Amino acid sequence: MAASPRRLPVRAVNLGGWLVTEGWIQPSLFEGIPNKDLLDGTQLQFRSVKLNKYVAAENGGGAVLVANRPQASGWETFKLWRVNETAFNFKVFGNQFVGLQSDGSLVATAAVPRRPETFRLVRSPGDKYMMRIMAPNGRFLQANEDGSLTANYDQSTSWGDDDPSVFAVKRVAGLEGEYQICNGYGTAKATPILRNHWSTYIVEDDFRFISESGLTAVRIPVGWWIANDPRPPVPYVGGSLETLDNAFKWAE
Repeated sequence: MAASPRRLPVRAVNLGGWLVTEGWIQPSLFEGIPNKDLLDGTQLQFRSVKLNKYVAAENGGGAVLVANRPQASGWETFKLWRVNETAFNFKVFGNQFVGLQSDGSLVATAAVPRRPETFRLVRSPGDKYMMRIMAPNGRFLQANEDGSLTANYDQSTSWGDDDPSVFAVKRVAGLEGEYQICNGYGTAKATPILRNHWSTYIVEDDFRFISESGLTAVRIPVGWWIANDPRPPVPYVGGSLETLDNAFKWAE
């Protein structure tokens, strides 16, 4: 019986951070994004500085928003969908979006965000985590003495603790990935940044070094959107498939 061919051991390296952007990459690709701490998926909690109470979505969603919670947990946490550097949709615990009603009240009932579900975050010049929230009607949200939350405050502010439209904001968590890069910059600005990263982060000499070091394989993580390259869905940037093709050539 013929002996089975000897299988050489596989010694591989993972080339993470090349074709799928991650926050740990240095130098950071996120530094130039305006309001880079408010990217898609960021989770925020809003505390009224006047009432010292947190904003909450009653029942975690499907009902009105209030400003009467002494502590913050899941129902008091809002996930950002970023429209641009200052405009956002707020997603609640139950996955509904916060929207403005005709009477100025706020409810979390929308399955898909549209104009009534789009708000602007205005930051204090002296403390970026002191914010006001402008509703689609052009007025600011305010925490009322009865614990209700309404979008009917139209006065200027000195950012004092007596202003019902000022909220102290806690950033609970955030995401830093390809979507955040592309949507944070916008596709037009993200395109040259990512294409420069793809062409310089790993180069042919790196593959030569990998081979000379006795490694026999590489693992290259890619995003699902590469299947639609060179025209991936918005906001992703096209061109990573060409870089992957180069990697196959360098690995031969």
